[in-house]
Amino acid sequence: MKFTGRVKAWERHQKAVPTVDDADGQKWGCFRSCFLQSAAPYTEGIAYKILKNDLGIELHEAAGHTSCGAIGYHGDVANLETQMVVAARNFSLAHHELGVDKLFSFCVTSFANYTEVIKLWEEEPALREYTAKTLKETTGRDFWVPHVSGDRPSVVHASDVFFANRHKLAAKLKYTLKGIKATDHVGCHYAKIFPEEAMGGAEFPQVLVGLLEAFGADIVDYPERRHCCGMGFRQCAFPENRDYTAGSVYKKMKSLKAAHPDCKLILTNCPGCTVFLDAEQGTIREVLEEDFGVCVLDYAQLTGLLLGYDPFKDCGLNAKAVAIEPLLDAIGIPYDRSKTPEERRRPF
Repeated sequence: MKFTGRVKAWERHQKAVPTVDDADGQKWGCFRSCFLQSAAPYTEGIAYKILKNDLGIELHEAAGHTSCGAIGYHGDVANLETQMVVAARNFSLAHHELGVDKLFSFCVTSFANYTEVIKLWEEEPALREYTAKTLKETTGRDFWVPHVSGDRPSVVHASDVFFANRHKLAAKLKYTLKGIKATDHVGCHYAKIFPEEAMGGAEFPQVLVGLLEAFGADIVDYPERRHCCGMGFRQCAFPENRDYTAGSVYKKMKSLKAAHPDCKLILTNCPGCTVFLDAEQGTIREVLEEDFGVCVLDYAQLTGLLLGYDPFKDCGLNAKAVAIEPLLDAIGIPYDRSKTPEERRRPF
């Protein structure tokens, strides 16, 4: 019954993302992430290298594109109308100045934000008319809506592009995850706001599991697998709320350890999850003296490792709270053993 339900859910939540073998999958426009740029810039860097060097994708990024503004929107300092005009400006820049039709964002919050405004434009024509009129009056630009997934109004996330090309990437790997137990943690802003726009939906998302399977990992399940990392803009922004984030991470790690103590890898696609699932393990270690030792990598970092990129210089694993060396040893990835762990983590 469980398998039947999963198959039905999977059939309802398919996305049509072109691969590099498709004529429209070789040229993409992308939106950088303000959160990734400030908290984990190395994940965008390695994603860029893989998309361009290993998949041969032609990436375009408008010099004048701005943040999607979602942090201000969710923090109640920007209204919905402003969000729509900001999104419309970024879309117009990409299409009319760069000549791209396919767009993805590196941040799941931007993905959710752009998906929300596109759906509002579809369901409420007055909002679409307001946005087009305001965009023209304030910037002189023409309104345009991207159609990425199945040629319907939509954008996708960078992890969708990796998933679509997972078999092409797997064929290029220098190392695999054979014999490695791993699990996924999909960002709330990727799957829980608009499950119909997530690869596989919110209950059985495939975007990260598909990568792990293609790379040879043994996928494990545990009770709190879909529990939020607890980041939340209102938690991480105010020190008095930080206990909530650490408490959420502790709940997840306790659950994973009880079910699969030998699982030491969680794969993510959200910048917040990538940072806080790792960093709060450091907090837990200092406060409660419990060390879970679970490595938290995002889809680009893991792919880069297995393709043979340097774990520290290219993949940014020098910024992790959880030691990465035990996972590198388990996979068989070499690193400079003549240096101490501290020396390997010094900025380059």
